[in-house]
Amino acid sequence: MSISEIIVKVIGVILALVGLAIILSAVGVNFLGVAISMPPILAIVIGALMLGAGIYIIRGGTITA
Repeated sequence: MSISEIIVKVIGVILALVGLAIILSAVGVNFLGVAISMPPILAIVIGALMLGAGIYIIRGGTITA
């Protein structure tokens, strides 16, 4: 595994953790010190998208521009 693949995996892990933190903060659980000031349904949708993108990257999905 090359250094660039490791960096991409780390970015995926960060995305997944932040997505999870946003989802948990929307339901009232403090995780990683994340506090939101948006409607809970919007926070859940954004958190789910970030969590899904992180899992996709971790599992080996590619993102091309």
